[in-house]
Amino acid sequence: MPRLVLKPAIISAEGVSDGELNLDPETLPSRLAVRMCDRRDCNNHDGKLDKCSRCKTAMYCSKDCQRHDWPLHKPACQLASTFAPDPVTGEPALKRYLRLWTSRFNGSLVCATIVALKLNAQPSNIDNFGLIINLRPRPHADSGARFELISAVVKPMLEIQFMMTIAEGITTSNLNGESKVLDMHAQHRTAVKRSSNGQEDYATVLVVAHNDGPCAIPGAVEQEFRFKPIGVHKRMVRSPVLTDPTLDWYTSFRYQVQENLPNQIVVDSST
Repeated sequence: MPRLVLKPAIISAEGVSDGELNLDPETLPSRLAVRMCDRRDCNNHDGKLDKCSRCKTAMYCSKDCQRHDWPLHKPACQLASTFAPDPVTGEPALKRYLRLWTSRFNGSLVCATIVALKLNAQPSNIDNFGLIINLRPRPHADSGARFELISAVVKPMLEIQFMMTIAEGITTSNLNGESKVLDMHAQHRTAVKRSSNGQEDYATVLVVAHNDGPCAIPGAVEQEFRFKPIGVHKRMVRSPVLTDPTLDWYTSFRYQVQENLPNQIVVDSST
């Protein structure tokens, strides 16, 4: 956490004794706050402070201070550099890594959706229900695995539609509260089912990244939504593995996310 203190001149004028004051800089006039070297036992606030080249957050008055502070700074540095915005496009960190996560765990999402919605026993569930996945950030070396699973629950489509209208910023006063994304999704489903003679369809999954917990990303939005259409082929729905009544889809899905072991789905539709 960056350290800020009151300027010595202000401290003297107000009759405050020497030493750091643990005050929130947000509550202080900007003229009273000055950035200090982030080494814990250094009180230097004069001259130029250089940013840590990795996380771009911590600042030091010298290379010596940076080396001494590294054991304490390392965990925060790794977290900050892990969730960096895209250096080329500037895509926000939470949005970027949610996109990478949904791509990496596509196979796991397919399996979880088929079993959770019980599409083998009740195919019409694909019209009436969807899956909501709740995540929160975690540090991980793999850029596609930087979230942990909070929950995965089956919800009626009306509830998912309500959440989508919030995510899209639509109110009931315009468009009758309908989701543009879900409307396009419905049109795409119709086209796919027609072109595949009813062999293929798309299920509804909404993935929500909650920016909270011990690894919350500083400065990021509180929530990021990502709508994920899940391609479902009838061959997958009838797979013996996915129709096994003893299969605990949630435990399997949670394990895959936690251990970064996504399912790989391959469907041969030629036979």
